[in-house]
Amino acid sequence: MREWGAALALLWAQMAQTVGAQDLTQLPFEQLLQTEVLTASRLAKQVSESPAAVSIVTADEIRRFGYRSLADVIHGMRGLYTTGDRRYEYLGGRGFGAPGDYTGRIMLLVDGTAVQDNLYNQAFLDHSGLIDLELIERVEYVPGTGSVSYGNNALLGIINVVTKKGTQLGGAQLALEGGSFGGRKLRLSWGQRFDSGLDVLLSASGLHSDGQDLHFPYFEALGINGGWARGLDTERSRRYLAKLEWEGLSLQAAHVSRTKVSPLPRRQNAFGLRYEVVDESGQFQLKYDFDLGPSLKSVSRLYYGRYEDRTLRRYVTIDPIDQFSRNANRGQWWGLDQKWVYTGWRGHTLVLGAELRRDFEQRLSAIGLNDAGEWSSEYFRYPYTNRTRSLYLADEVQLSSDWSANLGLRADQAHAIDCSVAPCIAYATQHRLSPRLALAYQSDSQRSIKASFSRAFRLPNPSEISSSTQSDLYRAEQIRAAELALQQELGPQSRMVASLYDYHLSDLRHRSDAGLEHFDGRSHTRGLELQYEGRWDPGWQLRLSGAWQRARDPGGRPLVNSPRHMAKLQLSAPLAEDLLRVGVEALHYGSRLTLPLRGDDEVLLRSGRRLGAMTLLNLTLSTPPAGIPGWPQLGQLSLSVKNLLNRRAELPTAPVRWDDSGAFMDSLQQDGRSVWLQWVVGWGR
Repeated sequence: MREWGAALALLWAQMAQTVGAQDLTQLPFEQLLQTEVLTASRLAKQVSESPAAVSIVTADEIRRFGYRSLADVIHGMRGLYTTGDRRYEYLGGRGFGAPGDYTGRIMLLVDGTAVQDNLYNQAFLDHSGLIDLELIERVEYVPGTGSVSYGNNALLGIINVVTKKGTQLGGAQLALEGGSFGGRKLRLSWGQRFDSGLDVLLSASGLHSDGQDLHFPYFEALGINGGWARGLDTERSRRYLAKLEWEGLSLQAAHVSRTKVSPLPRRQNAFGLRYEVVDESGQFQLKYDFDLGPSLKSVSRLYYGRYEDRTLRRYVTIDPIDQFSRNANRGQWWGLDQKWVYTGWRGHTLVLGAELRRDFEQRLSAIGLNDAGEWSSEYFRYPYTNRTRSLYLADEVQLSSDWSANLGLRADQAHAIDCSVAPCIAYATQHRLSPRLALAYQSDSQRSIKASFSRAFRLPNPSEISSSTQSDLYRAEQIRAAELALQQELGPQSRMVASLYDYHLSDLRHRSDAGLEHFDGRSHTRGLELQYEGRWDPGWQLRLSGAWQRARDPGGRPLVNSPRHMAKLQLSAPLAEDLLRVGVEALHYGSRLTLPLRGDDEVLLRSGRRLGAMTLLNLTLSTPPAGIPGWPQLGQLSLSVKNLLNRRAELPTAPVRWDDSGAFMDSLQQDGRSVWLQWVVGWGR
């Protein structure tokens, strides 16, 4: 309670001052970073991102290419990909992307606040995510380590989702959507900026999908239901968002609940039985951004998050007393982040910050339910908690007219031992330093070269600790990263970006061929990423990107589910005298390895299998954002066709299933062609 009081007192004292703020949401990102009048949060963000080659997808691009989830957006970004298992979409990039790996090692933010849960560190990219895609202004991807600014879990990069303001809606908006597999969605949003400067955005949406009847040859070989899972792919979700901004003060609350029926239970003899993945997430943040003087700016952020996992499984043997098992996992956390930005020292932009975070509930538990759905027993309960204190300092130094340096250091002190049951009593206090050094050369406004060196870390999460019999041997994963980035402006509306990186990860959890668990693994990843962007009149837009990566696991073998190369194309152009717009997206991913096959004692039986490369083509037709020319009252229409050529591709999955008969399942076939139609109408502008 004393920490709560101190946090609220600090925030209240700073809110009491008179402020003035500039609305910067309408500026392009590159121009925004060069604007002289910046808030403290923007200046701090600029210092944090300056060593990296930032990649951005705007709201217009989201619509032009028919993206329906954050996973779709990520698929189109340079060097990133996702993998799905009909429960979740998992994030991958720069070598790492093992199927079923919740952490992903790339941090997800919404308006600058981390939204990953505190049980699995999962970034929710599908319809379990907090924000409807239509309410996103842009998605920013900052490759490279981010621990100097964000601490734990920002190993390989940062993805920041920037939401729209009420003024961008300018009234009420109704969206109706429908498509393949019985999918439909309804969204109602309202936004307005009042004469007083108050900006308000409110939104609610609901989604439902009947899913598909799916056939699995592996289960057919086992003689279970002929391999068919019927009616076991449904999904429903509900989202709510409220956002208020006024003179530097902003308040935001978001909530999502989602139920996804999965055809693939953890235990293979439960195939065909009820298995529901149930997630509920909520996030609240209060931010105040203001000037303390002509050279000193401040931003205070108070946040709270909550996550519940209530996954339901039906037992194979029907027992009226214990017929179902339900997860009763719940996490809650709050924190206060305070930044000061000082520009009074000539040639320097200094950022000083402190953060306090309390993960006051990290409960892992499972209960048994009878045939009436009533509680009958509790199988286990692990009550974790955590407290982290952090200090960080960064400085953007102008060394000369051509050279600049970016220096940063963050110290994190985590306390995760205040619990009373195994295994968390062995989870020791962790102290970590995250340094960063970057140099940039820019001889003119057309070209810049950046070199950066940094370290970052990731603490094990409660799910990982509870699943290991040797949790006292766990260590924080660490990374040493070096990156060289080139940005070249080729003309007023075209540019090229290139990045060369070298990553060394240590203290990884892994298993030997003999099945023994180790916590001292080392991995090495190096890669090259290229991207070209261009725009031409009248309204043509092209983005080409390619990525090559060589990633090795602790045993010297290629990392699982890590494609050696990726190539992506996005082309958008007007049609029929601007009555329509066509968006074409082509995605190519090189071959990748599945997880190895291990026996019941975890002894290696067979190395991972190499799957073939895959190429997907997506097509979207859309009307202009203002509506159909001549009939704006009809609203906006868009039609998207995913996997236009109906390619049947396989991706690695987890866990690997096998049987004494020789049958095995280490991959999942992805969806074929699907169609989605969206109609959006607004009024009150």
